[in-house]
Amino acid sequence: MPRLGCDWSVVHFAGCALALAAVAMPVEADIDPVSGIDFARIDSLGNAPWPGTVPPTPGDRAVGRGRVDYTYHIGRFEVTTSQWVEFYNAAFDRPQSEWLPHLIPPNFWGAAGATPNTPGGLRWRVPAGNEMLPVGNISWRMAAMYCNWLHNGKQTNRGAFLDGAYDVSTFTYTGTVFNDQQTHHPNARYWIPTWDEWLKSAHYDPDKSNPDGSSGGWWLYPNRSDTPLVYGPPGVLVNGHAAQANAEWSDGFPGFSPFGTPLGAYSNVRSAFGLFDLAGATTEWTEEVILVNGVFPAFRVFDGSTWALGGTATSDQIQYRGGDFPSLSTFDLGFRIASSIPGPAHGTLLLLIMLTSRRCGRERSQHEQVGCHLHRACCDRSLHV
Repeated sequence: MPRLGCDWSVVHFAGCALALAAVAMPVEADIDPVSGIDFARIDSLGNAPWPGTVPPTPGDRAVGRGRVDYTYHIGRFEVTTSQWVEFYNAAFDRPQSEWLPHLIPPNFWGAAGATPNTPGGLRWRVPAGNEMLPVGNISWRMAAMYCNWLHNGKQTNRGAFLDGAYDVSTFTYTGTVFNDQQTHHPNARYWIPTWDEWLKSAHYDPDKSNPDGSSGGWWLYPNRSDTPLVYGPPGVLVNGHAAQANAEWSDGFPGFSPFGTPLGAYSNVRSAFGLFDLAGATTEWTEEVILVNGVFPAFRVFDGSTWALGGTATSDQIQYRGGDFPSLSTFDLGFRIASSIPGPAHGTLLLLIMLTSRRCGRERSQHEQVGCHLHRACCDRSLHV
């Protein structure tokens, strides 16, 4: 089996709330009333796909990709500690007999233990200042269950976690081939972004000027630039240049930790659509499936560099991506949410969602317990997929 992945890395900081308040957003923002997520609106329907570099880059998997013909929303930030604590409290503050499959508490986030409301349950709290810390240890399957929970209006019954955007009953393996539902339900209100959606929101710029006088084009890096990002702690100069992303550093900066850097700390670094931390923090899952021999679904695609790994800047170039088992949940894996257009319509449909949520009890997949050594076979991420 080929090793999959890219050369990735990451970074961290604190005190981003004031910085974010001072940033003037040139793009539309939507705080969704159901999820509480700050979404960016992605329009420019029918954009040209990524044409590739000149001369072509060998192994460029993004050529011809990134065109999206509909309006969608995507989180300005990766899932935060505050959001994940709310989700995990809903999932775990219940008798152990009612715990859900596939969900494993993370080690890399900003939460602390708290007293559960239910005997035998688990609960967490968010210490002040940790609200915007990123969350690692998220498998693709955990991300899918979070989408289900949001779709169902954050209900706490088991069925609210087990279907809505993705049918968790499909989360099984046959050998090394996964049987998971490959794309979200057509009526899903929240989902893991498709790779095309992720690429467009990260690298496409509807206002980029072209030599022929037209507008609209692609950037090589997700910060409206064709120049590699500078990795390091926020507010620090690295070789005379201000750091731009929480990636590829873990030492050499006394007083800083990549795992203590909140999302949005690089307040002036964002995509054309206003997304933060597309480089750095965690590498982000997408829905894209990697087929072995063009037939067998074995891996899900993730994109973007990640904290503290010591990879290379190619991780953030549009041409490269990584992939892994959807059940794995190592420290460098996270995601951001995609959604249909948020707004008042979400609130008016909430009651209907609650009344129609489906219930289903499922067994934990044996592969949820796959050891980290399997992931580490991919962890140098030197082979792009």
